[in-house]
Amino acid sequence: MARRLLSCETGSFNKIGGNFEIIKLLYQAGFQAYDFSMFEGHVNRLIDADNYQQKAQELRQYADGLGIVCNQAHAPFPTIKENDDNYNNYIFQKITKAIEVAYILGARTIIVHPCNNYTAEQNADMYQRFLPYLKDFGMKIALENMWNRKKGAKYVNKAACSHHKDFLKHLSLLDERYFTACLDIGHAEMKGLKTSAVKIINTLADRLTNLHIHDNDLCGDLHQLPFTGKINFEEILDALKQNNYQGDLTFEANNYIKPFPLDLYPKAVRLLAEIGNYFKDRLEN
Repeated sequence: MARRLLSCETGSFNKIGGNFEIIKLLYQAGFQAYDFSMFEGHVNRLIDADNYQQKAQELRQYADGLGIVCNQAHAPFPTIKENDDNYNNYIFQKITKAIEVAYILGARTIIVHPCNNYTAEQNADMYQRFLPYLKDFGMKIALENMWNRKKGAKYVNKAACSHHKDFLKHLSLLDERYFTACLDIGHAEMKGLKTSAVKIINTLADRLTNLHIHDNDLCGDLHQLPFTGKINFEEILDALKQNNYQGDLTFEANNYIKPFPLDLYPKAVRLLAEIGNYFKDRLEN
């Protein structure tokens, strides 16, 4: 088995500085990899710069020098808006640039959200547009399980890939050489979706190659530190081990990090990495 990496998203660290400072913080905290965030509105996402390729190469060189790698990236979202051609043309160009940036940084997988309200067939058609770019760069897109919430509702309701059977159906319509799955554990555990992280793990089996790890109260998408909410991570770890999960452990606990004063960021991130080491030990021993 290839070495399993501990990874953390970069998007929640923008207030500490640029990408070099973010990568250094994660490395010093004990992470071996980073999930490069390229969300709308973020200042450090590179894809807005005219010289984005050069900047990506410079970041790759810096990270390589430290000894930390980009294991995956996250494209901007929403990937598509119904009946909004201007936005859809704009975001398509941004996502294709994001695929290229992820490739330059060294990742071979990029998370691209499905359209929440599309069927599996509609999303398959949408994803096919990116296939030439995936082939050019030797990349894979990872689909992520989504959710919807009606105004004022306590619990969430279904969306693309939110149910384990629908997630598998989405994947079955796409070439596994270029499309894979990222399980967002927090999304899967919110009440109202008639599924769970364990059910998704058991259903997707070896089609599951990536994770977004965070905790919540089973109602809101809180992106908190594992073991501070209500998600049962022990049974999730058991399911990952039983299914011989081979992927990395990538944390997306951004709302845990954000409230801390900058001076406490190193300690807060170090705790996240220590939880990652506990997860890794549970899977490998």
